[in-house]
Amino acid sequence: MRKTAIIAALAAAAGTAAAGPDQAPSVSYSVSGTSGAYVLDFSVGASFDDQMGIYFFGVVVDTGRNIAGSPAGWDPNAWSSWDNSPYGGSSTIYNNIWIDNTVVGIQDGQTLSGFQVNYTGASAPASVDWYAFGANGDYTGSDPFFNNTANPGFEGTAFIPAPGALALLGLGGIASIRRRR
Repeated sequence: MRKTAIIAALAAAAGTAAAGPDQAPSVSYSVSGTSGAYVLDFSVGASFDDQMGIYFFGVVVDTGRNIAGSPAGWDPNAWSSWDNSPYGGSSTIYNNIWIDNTVVGIQDGQTLSGFQVNYTGASAPASVDWYAFGANGDYTGSDPFFNNTANPGFEGTAFIPAPGALALLGLGGIASIRRRR
């Protein structure tokens, strides 16, 4: 019983709980490269319960604006910086920004990667702050900072999953399968 509770807590912490309608965007990233020459590749997922899509996305990294790649159709040059404070968000100055000018963006149930930033720090960042805006729908959640149901804005922090946590989840899953037999 205790092992089951620990496994459930780890799964919840890893974000594997089932998503309901109209959830804030999910953002994660992977890191490749070496010290002073990392590439951060962001994946953005939409979990909306209607035709809404994510069309505007950005991150802030402490080594500056240095976009290395963009998904097809996403413009990385429309803004050199962005600040959400006029819309009720933080005053963080985001320095790597992409926009899908068609406003079609990332639709419900889709995840799009390829939002890439060169990072010149000595070690890769363990977390990165992000923002995203949705459009073309009727968002009913209560978590956006810009609580306009047709154009909600979100902010969050993306983390690199710790390899140890993923290993524990894998071992916990194996242990629960063996125990059922």
